[in-house]
Amino acid sequence: MKIIEKQYVYRKIKFPPLPKPLLLKVKGKIRYHWPGNGIDESLRFYDSSALNKEPYDIVIVGAGLVGCALAYQLSQYQCRVLLIDKEYFVGEGTSKANSALLITGFDTPTGSLETQLCTEASQLWPGVCRKLKIPYESCGCIIAAFNSDEVSVLKKIHQQARANGVDDVCFICGSDVRKMEPRINPRVQAGIYSPREAIGDPFGTTIAFTEAALINGVDILLGTTIVRVESESGSIKSLITSAGKRIRSRILINVSGLGSRELANQYGGKNFDINPRRGQFLVFDKYSRSLVKGILLPAPHTVKGRGILVIPTIYGGLLAGPTAEDLPYGNKNPTDTTAEAMQTLLLRATHLCPAIIDQPVIGHYAGARCNCAQGSYIIRYNDGLPGAVTVTGIRSTGFTTCLTLADYLIEGLSKNCGLSTIRNPYSVDSRPENRWPVWWQRKLNDSNLVKKNPAYGQIVCTCEQISEGEIIDALNSPLQPVTLNAIKRMTLARMGRCQGYGCLTELAEIVSKHHGIPLQSVTINGPGSEWFLSEAI
Repeated sequence: MKIIEKQYVYRKIKFPPLPKPLLLKVKGKIRYHWPGNGIDESLRFYDSSALNKEPYDIVIVGAGLVGCALAYQLSQYQCRVLLIDKEYFVGEGTSKANSALLITGFDTPTGSLETQLCTEASQLWPGVCRKLKIPYESCGCIIAAFNSDEVSVLKKIHQQARANGVDDVCFICGSDVRKMEPRINPRVQAGIYSPREAIGDPFGTTIAFTEAALINGVDILLGTTIVRVESESGSIKSLITSAGKRIRSRILINVSGLGSRELANQYGGKNFDINPRRGQFLVFDKYSRSLVKGILLPAPHTVKGRGILVIPTIYGGLLAGPTAEDLPYGNKNPTDTTAEAMQTLLLRATHLCPAIIDQPVIGHYAGARCNCAQGSYIIRYNDGLPGAVTVTGIRSTGFTTCLTLADYLIEGLSKNCGLSTIRNPYSVDSRPENRWPVWWQRKLNDSNLVKKNPAYGQIVCTCEQISEGEIIDALNSPLQPVTLNAIKRMTLARMGRCQGYGCLTELAEIVSKHHGIPLQSVTINGPGSEWFLSEAI
């Protein structure tokens, strides 16, 4: 066995002083349970007294889109809130690997809570995105039919849209479909057009929600798993972490997705059966974006979803997906991708848009949706324990509904768990103009800003044109990210054609310098994922 030491030489980085990214005082605290050296000591979680000496009113377990939206909405009220997640950044579970669609609910189950929340949310999202500085594009969608059987399916979907209260959906002939989408398969016979279907930024949404929540006083604890729930006197519950730390709260809200069954077992929650439903995606290069104007869907919808779509992304590329593969509960690798699925995705995408076959694929990924045998949008108050709330079965529409679901839950908490809903007159519900994601409003294009701070002209990620100054801005955000994946979600660095090959080292240098940690301790997504290979066999 021979050990080879790898030697690296890094350029000297000068960090110019940067203005604080927010003028508002951040009242909440963010802490990480982080074994080892890869964190600024001021961010390390030692015990709950460092966060809040008194019991919390509410602890939310799960910092996905729903959990972050709930933290944001609750921060508008006079209550003490803690948001917990086992990962080392917000939105690192199912929420980071979805289709990024904001839908109207025209084809969701008629009369369901899911449809009610979707149709309400579709009216709210444009205004919410302006307030919170979340990228958003209403690009519309077309469901395409290529034979007479599929045309019959379209007619049923059109009736369903009317029943769901989405009255701007229209039936169009094949020639009109081809005018709207010139690159669609020319054999298309008819289509359904929904003009308000939109694409958004799920990374930026969880970030925006939690930044505003932090400003309003919500605390956030990352890298923490709850392994036991104990009932104390009165309405207080103790949540015991895997590190043996005790966190006390009146209300516990379980929105932990695929982990919701395991957490529900800790407080005696009623039965529900989870199986991960894997959705795999292909990612095409930005040059492919001009192939389509909006979202393309196949006509034969199934009980598992809408089928395999061609989806323009807010980031400028195209996706093909998702698949819908039911896996057994406890599967150790629910987000692995497979060669067979990649071939299927390319075949189905080519059926919708033949020209996509010539476009370069730059990546692939998979997400695991929380599918429940008992149905979707399962909500149980006082579930096995007073003040314990289970929220599970939130599948692919969770991005669309997260805000309206949060409001629905707050109303339920007031009725069923005694939550006081007195508004906080000092809370904020928006972010300043300078909190648009760096890839959406590029500081590199502002010559005056670059003159004031040359770091905004020093490109680190060539593929996405992200500068050193913008990386440092992200590190200075209220969320105080510590992992390379967190920087990726905030800035898109490492998401371009080279997938981080050209910028990973420089990004790690910047994180190391900013947090004052050894370079070899910088991680991709938390302890155990250190990027630096100092030894090789």
